[in-house]
Amino acid sequence: MTNTECKVHRLRTKLADKAKREPKFRFYCLYGHILRMDVLQMAWGQVKKNGGGPGIDNASLKSFDSEEKVQELLTSLQEELKSKTYRPLPVKRVFIPKANGKMRPLGIPTVRDRVVQAATRLILEPIFEADFHNCSYGFRPGRSAHQALQHIQHALKEGKTCVYDADLKGYFDSIPHQKLMACIRMRVVDRSVLALIKMWLRTPVVEETSKGRGPRMEYPKKGTPQGSVISPLLANIYLHWFDEVFQRTGGPAQWAKAALVRYADDFVVLATYQSQKLQDFIQSKIEDWLGLEINREKTKIINLT
Repeated sequence: MTNTECKVHRLRTKLADKAKREPKFRFYCLYGHILRMDVLQMAWGQVKKNGGGPGIDNASLKSFDSEEKVQELLTSLQEELKSKTYRPLPVKRVFIPKANGKMRPLGIPTVRDRVVQAATRLILEPIFEADFHNCSYGFRPGRSAHQALQHIQHALKEGKTCVYDADLKGYFDSIPHQKLMACIRMRVVDRSVLALIKMWLRTPVVEETSKGRGPRMEYPKKGTPQGSVISPLLANIYLHWFDEVFQRTGGPAQWAKAALVRYADDFVVLATYQSQKLQDFIQSKIEDWLGLEINREKTKIINLT
């Protein structure tokens, strides 16, 4: 581990410890950590490792092919963040094929915006990780799809063989901004950090159209782009509240002895019997409370007895 990584690791550990000790504490001095040079350097390392294409400005990762260029980028971002003049560029929308033959939209921020998002995630992640439940596995450090499958196998061995297999319709594109920000404010009240997140949520999305018509620009009123560095964390922060009401006293984990296993927006609920009460709970919390939509065509109940 490099010296930079050690310093950032210590910072993240302190944030995590504080969050664990004080579950109701709201962090108010985080912005200064995001613009620290060691945090920006580590964020750059993560962005470079993850790869990805250029954003709307056509600047690729290969554009920063020397230490001088990288340092120039990070110094520029640090100055913009300090002076509060940082503004994200529009997100470029591209489409990639899915296994079923359909196309999945991805939003690609510019390299510079990915670095700032990665720096913000480095600071926010340990705080929210302290709150997340063990039933959540997707896009979390030290957790994997394999572990989620092991959790499911354990529930099946306990006799919870009736499975509610849920599919959410366009989850990343349908997260309500106002409700998401309310979830973030449960832990973070630093106005400068909240302003950064609001900017990324409201950043216009540019999509190339047919020749001669020019690009089309959309101004999202909900959702967070798949492909954005910060989106997986934001997606987990929002669905964490479904995990929370499911697990708490008075939730199905208690009165139905049901097990919830979630990987990002894919989740299953395992029980000995899928009562109407249990189904109504899931649907009311996901749709009426969180404002999302269950895909009725793909959601199914499977009895594995």
